[in-house]
Amino acid sequence: MKTVSTGFLFQGKTPNWSFDLGSITDANPPREQAIPNLNRNLARCERRLTSCLIHYSPCGSLSHRHGGELPYGLFFLPVGNVYTECMDPNEPSSTNPFSPSSGKETPSQAGSKLLSKYSDTDGLLVRNSSAANPEPKAKAPAIPLQRFQELEQAIRHSPANPEPYVELGQIYLQQERWSDAKRALDAGFQYCPECEPIVLMREDLVLHLAGQHVDEARRRHAQQPSEETRYALEQADINLANERIRVCNDRYHRRPDQKEILITWAVALRQLGRHDEALSKLSEAAQEPSLRARASLQLGMCLQTLDRPLDALSAFRKAALYRSPPPDLAVRNRALELAMHVADEHGLIDSARYYAERLHESCDASQRESVAREMYRLREKDL
Repeated sequence: MKTVSTGFLFQGKTPNWSFDLGSITDANPPREQAIPNLNRNLARCERRLTSCLIHYSPCGSLSHRHGGELPYGLFFLPVGNVYTECMDPNEPSSTNPFSPSSGKETPSQAGSKLLSKYSDTDGLLVRNSSAANPEPKAKAPAIPLQRFQELEQAIRHSPANPEPYVELGQIYLQQERWSDAKRALDAGFQYCPECEPIVLMREDLVLHLAGQHVDEARRRHAQQPSEETRYALEQADINLANERIRVCNDRYHRRPDQKEILITWAVALRQLGRHDEALSKLSEAAQEPSLRARASLQLGMCLQTLDRPLDALSAFRKAALYRSPPPDLAVRNRALELAMHVADEHGLIDSARYYAERLHESCDASQRESVAREMYRLREKDL
């Protein structure tokens, strides 16, 4: 078989070795199957070439003798039929099958003639530089975290720090993400039960969710009135009252100086029919000058429920006519209205007329007409 050398020389690092990589003939598998086999053989070798000659064979066969592994990242781009032969340049020329001899053209010289046809001989050798020297991949730009995500990470890293819970709870409450707010505040209360902002926000959220439940039950009952929806609305009201009682009890024990809690507490107790407890809370709240008008109004309503009209009328009169400090306009008008009705129901016409006149003086324009009709009715009524 006649062979023609390309003249390429690859210097390796380890001399005096050889490895038969196999050959391709007409009886062997076709090129598309043999080239992958050859590459696998090259990959299994544990040493590098001392020298390698690349040859072209016009007879259509590809042969490897005395060969070894190519340096990593180098492979042959087949043009025609190729076979490689590796040899040790330190061996004597007599043992080298490609050493020059008199009267015979060496493979290197024959290959030089062939390659002289090509101006770019580098095209016969493909160097996979990306595999040999892989460039470091650029990191993808980090996606900036939103503030609530940063706070969630801070909580995971330091769960006993109360500050992230407070800010995260405020963010979720502002965004009306009620379930996330409840989760964050419940976790904050578990790890930081003494943190007052966390406790307050958590209690307010509980009351808000209970109020939402009442609104939803009321809406369903208005759309589809039935015994089932009525019962659901009653249960929602009871649940809201119980939550208010629990929250007020906890807050008042933490802050006994905040007497205004007693009024909300008493209203919830009265809603559940616990009138004696409500009277106790309202009597305590009425000792505060700034709260006595509101406390007296609630006290009169509670006494009216207990069928104590004269005591209720006295409480309404106090709520409406306190002078120092004067009551809020809404409290005054409500107390005068209730006092007028109680006096009228029990035959105290003069008192009813007096309360009606005071109400007509202080009420707004939308109520003035109805109050004037009540005044006229009371004037026409016999004593």
